[in-house]
Amino acid sequence: MWGKKRYQISNFEEDTVSPEETLIDSLNSRSKIELPISQSIIQVFYFLVGLVLFLYLFFSFKLGVLEGKDFRSLALSNRSTVYDIPSMRGAILDSDGEVLAGNTPVFDLIAISADLPKKEEELRFWSENLAGILNDKPENIFSILQEKERQAVFFVKKDVAKEKVIQIQNRYQKGVFVVSGAQRSYSESVKFSSILGYTGKVNQDDLKDEYYIINDRKGRSGLEEKFEDVLRGKHGQIFFDRANKRYVVKPASPGGGLVLNIDSDVQKALYDSVETVLRSVGLKAGSAVAQNPKTGEILGMVSFPSFDNSLFSSELSEELFKKYFENKNRPIFNRAVSGKYNPGSTIKPLLALAGLKENVISPETTIVDLNGYITVKSIYDPSVVYKFRDWKVQGTLNLKKAIAQSSDIYFYSVGGGYGIIKGLGFEKLEKYFRTFLIDQVLGIDISGEAAGFVPNEEWKLEKTGQPWFTGDTYNVSIGQGDLLATPLWLSSYVSAIANGGTFYKPFLVKKIIDGEQKAVQIFKSEELAKLPFDVRTLDIVREAMKEVVVSGTAKMLNSLPVKIAAKTGTAEVGVKGSGLNSVFIAYAPFDDPEIAVSIVIENIGQKQGLAVLAAKQFFEKYFEDLIPSSN
Repeated sequence: MWGKKRYQISNFEEDTVSPEETLIDSLNSRSKIELPISQSIIQVFYFLVGLVLFLYLFFSFKLGVLEGKDFRSLALSNRSTVYDIPSMRGAILDSDGEVLAGNTPVFDLIAISADLPKKEEELRFWSENLAGILNDKPENIFSILQEKERQAVFFVKKDVAKEKVIQIQNRYQKGVFVVSGAQRSYSESVKFSSILGYTGKVNQDDLKDEYYIINDRKGRSGLEEKFEDVLRGKHGQIFFDRANKRYVVKPASPGGGLVLNIDSDVQKALYDSVETVLRSVGLKAGSAVAQNPKTGEILGMVSFPSFDNSLFSSELSEELFKKYFENKNRPIFNRAVSGKYNPGSTIKPLLALAGLKENVISPETTIVDLNGYITVKSIYDPSVVYKFRDWKVQGTLNLKKAIAQSSDIYFYSVGGGYGIIKGLGFEKLEKYFRTFLIDQVLGIDISGEAAGFVPNEEWKLEKTGQPWFTGDTYNVSIGQGDLLATPLWLSSYVSAIANGGTFYKPFLVKKIIDGEQKAVQIFKSEELAKLPFDVRTLDIVREAMKEVVVSGTAKMLNSLPVKIAAKTGTAEVGVKGSGLNSVFIAYAPFDDPEIAVSIVIENIGQKQGLAVLAAKQFFEKYFEDLIPSSN
């Protein structure tokens, strides 16, 4: 055994390795034995498989569910055409259910391009037959069909007569189609247009809203604009399936309706009264508001010049556009809620309330006016003396007579101080103006409401570079200078005096209703402010306002069958008071107020008392059942 050759394994380096050593490959740097797969590689593999599966499911869901509607529409469009039907606007009713804004049925003729004859001679033959039914020229119809054939669906003729509709439906089974719609119609359009507003065709900006389609109309002013989302309804569709030669109609859903606080009789009486006075003296501009002083409900509201909103229901001609939109008298402008005026002497009851509250005056405080003016020396140069005039020499005046006779000197003294009356001073005056919300938007439910304006020292200094003078306080104390108010504010202000000190939010809409006349939303009175005056203070001023009618500047109303409290005003306007406005506020009956009014007549010249005259005619109509018959 020692003689046998020893077993060995040789490598290229001629070193020797024992057989056992060949099994220890982990120690061999030249080992070719496979290693186990790393766990991280397996995780990456599973992640990639999961990601592919997730992406497959995501895109399947996206294409099938999220974008399925679009793809279905695209597929359907290859064999069909869809025409969107404009919805019918909801009706607007007065407080008694009388329709003020409704709809008139109309019929439009549309063409479906894919179903029209492709050859010119056939299209001309179609045009001749169609023109014969429509009483139009064949060239006109052919031109429409030829020029618009690139559009899937297009109008051929609007407002087709009903008898023509039957002929077209009997003759044509494809190519042209009659669709029914509605055109906005208004009752007593001119008398209610300032409230209702009008509708106009949508423009490119409107089409950014996904709701609107090219043939829609949209509310442009008044309640039509303010309640557009309620009134407009939902579109319908006509699905023209050319492959199966049939069509399916999905009806449009009409919009919700409005029931107003507006009383048609009150509205017409208010309109007729102001319009009669304007026409009698050759004037054009004015406004009036009638309000329930106990609730804030608007019973009537007019603005002059007015406009015929029914003319806006179809295409507006260039002539009508110029008449209404380029007219310097601005008939579309709602003066009742957007016009800002000096309130004139109608502000004096407010001064009286503030003066009594601050103990600046009492009901017995008396002044003596012998000259019809007061004088004030300049604080910078005592040799300079300013005169502040009254409209006439008044004699001896207490508070009641000062309001009844509309004494300027008395209220110069209440506001800025003079003689024995120390005056409120402008800081307190400004506080009370703001307490009465004169510079606030009251929130009426109609588009375009403006706020009044209360000037102050900071504003004047910034605007003119001059400080606030006593003369400025005098001016605003009689409703002049830069103090501005709207007719809507005037009616709300006198309502607050009438009802005992509650400033109500004015509102036009009583409720929103559905197609079955059921209430969807009901609007109720809303308090904006409680005036800081006790009953005794209010009673003193109300008695003085009653005296305005009994023996004062509105005594032409004294013949009416009810007691009325009122205040007249004449406000200077223009450069250095070159023009005058007649302003009037009132409420009635005095003991149990049910209606308050404000009236403004613009640019009256020397024709005094026009607003009072309009009020007299209105109250005569409003209380006509109480007026004894002449027979």
